[in-house]
Amino acid sequence: MPKGNPLWLLLIPLLFAPGCSREPSRNLPATLVWHKDQKLISPAGGTMNVWEGISVKPDRFVAEKDIAQFILWRRQKARIPVFIEYSLRGRKAELTVNGGKKRALLPSSSFKWEKFDFHLVPGFNFLRFRKKTQDQLEIRAIAVGRLTREPEPHLTRGEGFSVFLPAGHGRIELRGSGRVRIAEQEMAGEPPAPRVREVKSGLFSRKISYVFALSRPAAIRVTSLRGEFTVGSYSYRENAQPAANPRLRFQGKPDMYIILADACQAAHLGAYGYGRNTSPHIDAFAADAMVYENAYANASFTRSSVATLLTGLYPDSHKVRILQHELPKRFLTLPEYLNAKGYHTSFFSSSLIVSPPSGFNQGVDDFANYRVLKYRDDISSMRLGLSGWLDKTAGPHFSYVHFLQPHLPTVPLPDFVLPFAAGEKTPSFKRMIELGNKGKDESRHLSGDEIRDLVLGYDASIAWMDDEFGKIIAMLKQKDLYDDSLVIFLADHGEAMMEHGVISHGSNVYDEATRVPLIVKYPKSLAVKGRHLPVSELVDIFPTISGLFGQEIHFDGRSLLDHGSGAAYDDKMAVCCSFSPIGLYGLRWQNWYQIISLKGERGQLFQLSADPRHEVGRRFPQVADYFTARFLHWYGGFRDRSDSATEMNLKKLPAGEIEELKALGYL
Repeated sequence: MPKGNPLWLLLIPLLFAPGCSREPSRNLPATLVWHKDQKLISPAGGTMNVWEGISVKPDRFVAEKDIAQFILWRRQKARIPVFIEYSLRGRKAELTVNGGKKRALLPSSSFKWEKFDFHLVPGFNFLRFRKKTQDQLEIRAIAVGRLTREPEPHLTRGEGFSVFLPAGHGRIELRGSGRVRIAEQEMAGEPPAPRVREVKSGLFSRKISYVFALSRPAAIRVTSLRGEFTVGSYSYRENAQPAANPRLRFQGKPDMYIILADACQAAHLGAYGYGRNTSPHIDAFAADAMVYENAYANASFTRSSVATLLTGLYPDSHKVRILQHELPKRFLTLPEYLNAKGYHTSFFSSSLIVSPPSGFNQGVDDFANYRVLKYRDDISSMRLGLSGWLDKTAGPHFSYVHFLQPHLPTVPLPDFVLPFAAGEKTPSFKRMIELGNKGKDESRHLSGDEIRDLVLGYDASIAWMDDEFGKIIAMLKQKDLYDDSLVIFLADHGEAMMEHGVISHGSNVYDEATRVPLIVKYPKSLAVKGRHLPVSELVDIFPTISGLFGQEIHFDGRSLLDHGSGAAYDDKMAVCCSFSPIGLYGLRWQNWYQIISLKGERGQLFQLSADPRHEVGRRFPQVADYFTARFLHWYGGFRDRSDSATEMNLKKLPAGEIEELKALGYL
């Protein structure tokens, strides 16, 4: 033993100090956002890269479901080799990255390495394996850039991670030596200001323990300033959710009417501040109702959006995400729910998308479809059909009325009087089709005059639909059904009119294609009216109705009446998906709007209160990070759901209906 030099005594605590182990936690959530280039996915990392369908064994990953996915984080776009060590008993399996080109994994009874070249994108990359149910796929490692099994620390200098957390409390323990910056960002204000502190590891403990308590949803970002760290443990417990407001309840069984204007952009209505007098009857109705100022569809195309309206489920739950999907019978629909309460139910639809072949007749006693794309003489048949049905049917009534208008390329008959443009000639139906086709061609650009014609035709279609809406409201009042009824006016999605260089909907999720009018006239006895600022979604409508009956049912949405006073933003985030490409999402939270793609295209961030047409992502990187973390937290709720979509055969539709679907841009 050395004499005369006591420094060796200082080594003893370092050797035996608690927390000096560099072993990482094996149960890190895959929803952590990593600000680094991940080079290795292996069982030693536990669950941190496991998205769905995979169990973690000590020395391998096992694909327990037909679809198994990992999530991999990169800082920059690159075409890079990816090495996979796997065994596969059975038939060949498919491998894709971010929904791209399919690659084959050939069967192998023993483990072997296989090399693939993939385009990886900044942010998250989804590595998806698809196999047959009876086949066995096991993976030992996925190495990026070079073949290796060498583990790496979670954080080196300049690297970090973020996590979104609802209100709650938890703890993060970092093991290693150095200094870290911890930013706790409860998102409030514009721009939100994080609470930042720097912490260094102890001389003997070699760990940093961070305990947090959040009174509202927040993002926490940890960055290494010096040294190397692994996340040794992570725990979090969400606060209990407050009980629903018990005060507002239906008195009896009021009649209910949902009147939907297909593809009606909220910003083109007077009730939402439009300069043209396109909607005098809707505006008058709004004065007698609650106007939800920031309401969003959950899909930017009809079939999926209406499925959400009728089920209270997001498209990622009900799986109606493309034209060929019909609403599965396994889900409870609003008409079925009301049928069980003794309601008589009816649908009057001029959209071929909302029809019995699409599965939208579940629980509907009487379903009437009208083909009125070119405004034939029977255009008012829906209103007259509703009136006749009310006369012959005992209450309580529920009726859903779906106007195809103002969906492009519809226009009213030439003799329809525009309330806002004396002397202006409405573009013809043929002209609107021409403008629509030109606007969808990226190699051609609409001139100022062409955009003016497009908007005039669209506004004229809104004016016609508004006129019909006014007649329906007058009819309900004449039959003494208005005051005590629940009447909802809304759209299934908006319509882009070149605000961001595109037209129509379905293929984009810009704010103009996802924000919708939502105006609810509650029964007079509830005394609910005014204007409601917080973000809301169409997924909230079914929960609102069941809540007013005093019943708590599991939905993806929440009651529109659970937002408090409605005079200020809360923390709700609206999510809308596209029709094509699949995997494109628009997110609205407070005054911010973010577009995120699962296929790896660059995200776009907009500050709606400042300049809603221009991106601001580079100016507010912390907000973009917040959206990414929060989106993954939301999207992670749909992992490992085995339910698949229900397919329908479009080839069985009559030839005339196929032509109309083409004119509407669906085919």
